[in-house]
Amino acid sequence: MKFKTISVVIFITLMAIGACVSVVPESTHVEPTNYLLTPVDSNLSTSNSDFLNGTSFYVRQVELATYLEDRGLVSRAESNKVEFSNLHRWGEPLDEGIARVVAKNLSIVLGTLNYSSYPHRQKPQCDVDIGLHIERFEKVSRATVTLVGTWQLFRDNQQVYAETLAEKIEFPYSTTDPDKTPQVAALSQTLRKVSERIAAGLVRRLETE
Repeated sequence: MKFKTISVVIFITLMAIGACVSVVPESTHVEPTNYLLTPVDSNLSTSNSDFLNGTSFYVRQVELATYLEDRGLVSRAESNKVEFSNLHRWGEPLDEGIARVVAKNLSIVLGTLNYSSYPHRQKPQCDVDIGLHIERFEKVSRATVTLVGTWQLFRDNQQVYAETLAEKIEFPYSTTDPDKTPQVAALSQTLRKVSERIAAGLVRRLETE
């Protein structure tokens, strides 16, 4: 009788475990989408001339505000409130992506291949360095992104020029499509505007030396 009672208890326990296992919900994990910043279309270059007359440049590691070091795309709902997306992320460290795109943009706008950028080493006999400090690089409203910061020009590791940067770009917004490609494209456009300003400032500065 005792053996029968134990068997019944074991049977009921196994049935209970089976019931618990059967109600475990399926995984709702969603893989994040990774995005890359893109340079200007090379077809937009207005000239094949080297506007730097052989001067080579290096784009240094970009200095980011600490909150921008997270891989998630950033939205600023209020002046003191930011949100980070876990499902929409940068496919590379943001400082490397910005340096890569700005360097390529400058190469296209200035008509030169005599350049290098972080995280790669400087090319031998590099003439000038370009520094960037980015304070904001994010979506600031439903359909607008912004870039705020400064750029600096260095010679022989000494800063010789600095200028503030502030750009806003609007992009198509959809309430039904979660794709962030238009937002990322708009952020890439802010880098295009920044690159054009740096190129103009660089040429002006070199002409006065």
